[in-house]
Order: sequence, then C-alpha cells, then structure tokens
Amino acid sequence: MKLIEATLAKIKSRFLAYDSKINWIVFCFIFCFTIGAWLDINGLWCELPIMVAELPEGWRLPSILSASTQIAQIAPFTYLIGRRFAPKVFTYVNVIYVILSIGALSCFLLSFFWNKTAVIFSQKHSIGLIVLNFCLALLDGTSSVTFLPYIGTNFVKEYIIPNYIGESLAALIPSILALIQGLGQDPGCHNVTDPLTNKTSLEAIQIKPNFSVRLYFLFMFGLLCISTIAFTLLNFSPIAKRERKSAKISKRSRTVSEKSELEISPENAINSQTNLTSTDQQKPVASPVPVETNRREQVFLLTIIFWVSFLAYGTLPGLQSYSTLPYGNNIFNYAVNLSFVFLPFSIIFSIWSYEASVRQIAIEFCIVLAFTFYIIFLSISSPCPPFLGSWLGPFLTVFSWIITQMMYMRIRCLVAARLERFGTLTMVGQIFGGLIIFIVVNVRQH
Repeated sequence: MKLIEATLAKIKSRFLAYDSKINWIVFCFIFCFTIGAWLDINGLWCELPIMVAELPEGWRLPSILSASTQIAQIAPFTYLIGRRFAPKVFTYVNVIYVILSIGALSCFLLSFFWNKTAVIFSQKHSIGLIVLNFCLALLDGTSSVTFLPYIGTNFVKEYIIPNYIGESLAALIPSILALIQGLGQDPGCHNVTDPLTNKTSLEAIQIKPNFSVRLYFLFMFGLLCISTIAFTLLNFSPIAKRERKSAKISKRSRTVSEKSELEISPENAINSQTNLTSTDQQKPVASPVPVETNRREQVFLLTIIFWVSFLAYGTLPGLQSYSTLPYGNNIFNYAVNLSFVFLPFSIIFSIWSYEASVRQIAIEFCIVLAFTFYIIFLSISSPCPPFLGSWLGPFLTVFSWIITQMMYMRIRCLVAARLERFGTLTMVGQIFGGLIIFIVVNVRQH
C-alpha cells in the first residue's frame, strides 16, 4: 500500500512540475497537428482488406504499394538538399503546409478514385490508388524530417510529448475506424435457387462493410483539415506565440534587466556575497549520465536497425495478404488493424525500460525474428498454410503480426536511447526490403 501511495505521489509531483511548464491549449494544438504525420498512409493500409478483394491486383496489391512507398522516400533527401541551398524557400512552415494541404486533397481524391483502373501493358492496374499512394508517401516521408524539428525549434522540450501522442493517434485512429467499419461475412460462394427454373447455382458472397471506403477516406480528409487548422493556430494564435522559445527568452531577459536596474543596498550586497560563497562551496549536482555505447556496440545496433527497417517496413508489408488471406478477409483485417492499435503500448513499454542493455536488445531481436520467419513461412505456404481448418491458424497469424509490429517498434525505441542518429540507415533498409519483396512477389510471381 505504501509503495502504491509513493508511486502515486511521485506521478502527481511530476505531473504538477510538467503542468507548470506548458499551456494545455498549445498542448492540444500540437497533438492535433502531429496527427497529420502518416495518418493518410496508415489509413490507406488499414483499408487494404477491402481493397484487395475488389481491385485487379488482388493479393499482390500490398507489395506494389510497399514498393511505391519506398521509392517515394527520395522526398526527404530532396527536402534536405533544398533546405541546404534555398533555406528561405524550404522553411519548416512552408513545407508543412504543403504536406498537410496536399495530403488532405489526396485523401479527398482517394474517396472517389481509389477503385479507378487503367489498362497498362495489357493488364488492368489500380492507377488511381497507386498514384495517390505515391503522392502520400512523398509527403509523409518528408513529415519525418519537418514535424518534430519544427516543434523542437520553436517550443520548449516539454512539448515533444504531445508530438508523440499525435503520432501514436495517427496509427490508432485509422485502425479503430477500420475495425468499426468491418468486412461483414468472408467472401466465398453460396448456393442460390432460381424460383422460376428451380435450378441451383453458386453465387459469390460480396464484402459488406458497415460503411463505404469513400466515407472512410472523407473522414481521413476531415482529420487532416483539423491538423492543418491546428498548425495554423500554432503559427498565428497569440496564446501559441507566448509559448514559443523566443517569447520565453525575451521575457526572461526583461526580468533580468529589471532586476539589474534595482539599487542594491549594502545589506543586500553582503547577502549576495554570502550566497555566492555558499554556492561555490556546494558540491555540483550530478547530471543524468547518458547511456554509453562503444564503437563495437554502435556497429551492432546499427546492423539491428538496418534489419528491423528491412523486415518491418520493407518486407513484411508486402506479405500481409499472403500470410493472412487464406484464413479469410476478417483475419487480414484483424492482423493489419490490431497491429496498429497495439503500437502505442509498445512505445509506453519502451519508456519504462529505455536503459535496456545491448544483450537484452539482441535477445528481443532474436525473439521477433522467430515470429517474422513464421509469417514468411505462412506466405510461402499460401494458399494452404498450416492449421487452415482450425482456430489455431488464424490466432497464431494475428498474434504473430501484433507481436512483430510491437517488438520492432520497441527495439527501435530502445536503440534510439543509445544512438542519436540512424534515420538514413532506416530509409536504406526499408527501401531495399520493399523493392526486393516487390520483385519476388510481382516479377517471379511467388
């Protein structure tokens, strides 16, 4: 009981300390703004269980979208080059407005053109979906190098927390919405008797979600409009301007200037000298010791990050349909969306153990590799994976997808506590993974 009370008291004191440093209205502005980071791409992937059943690419669709997403990662590099040579044009504010406005427009267009096809090289392709996915990936990839730097540059470090809350909601909201949308009965065939001829024939069972794909993307469009409004308020509202670093530094400077102009009495001078002497005699306060990593450990952790990106963001997305659809569209739906639902929990678990050793990170990586290989095995054995007629097959599939996504995110967080920069390696890993799985699935037709 005492332990619980002490823990609650500690949480309360930390909350009060945090509360004294922020403005809660600005806090809400920031997490509403950062919801726009990857919201549209996450929302598109959450709709794949419906799209795969209706579009001509079928099971190959995730690998095609994954490849187009990885090719679009050229956008962050282009932005960084532009910021280097034309900094007045490629400002954070200008680029973020482009990201949010074109992202909202793309979601609006997706609601009407996601199922539009065109014949290319004698085959039907979902040209509307692929082109708009590429546009969204260009924008969202750039958000990774603009949203957080904008907040870090303009606001105190306490406002980084609502940034991560917003990014978590960008995955959580689309997945919950897709789960509410549902799929209805799994597609298949059933017997239908013609009342006139009394003949029985097979008729396909169509997916019947609770609301349409169009309505889903219009909801994403609305959220991105809210994100744009929140960003505008962050830039122009007086309450947000007062929370900027520049405003707080200016206020602090005025306070110091006013104090220096006050006439100091002899008594105050003696007290000041006494305080200065006592301060000099105090022992220095120990600052938090950063997690140290030697050269060998750095190389090892960078290698892990490369393979995490290669597998989690490059390879596995292209195998979603092959590993889940043999068990039914609803299993595909649960695997995709429950993985997103549990992602925020993996971030929370990482916060409590951010000082994990390199050995622990390696052990967790080996564990998640086992689940990854199981998903790859399911994809290879598709359309006849193990436990096809049992509840065990669907359960293991959904569980494996949830665990892999959670653990890969957790490993990234743990490595980030030791290494400050590995963004370029992340992009390289996911680009290679996405392109390789595209070749395997689409060119070799495996």
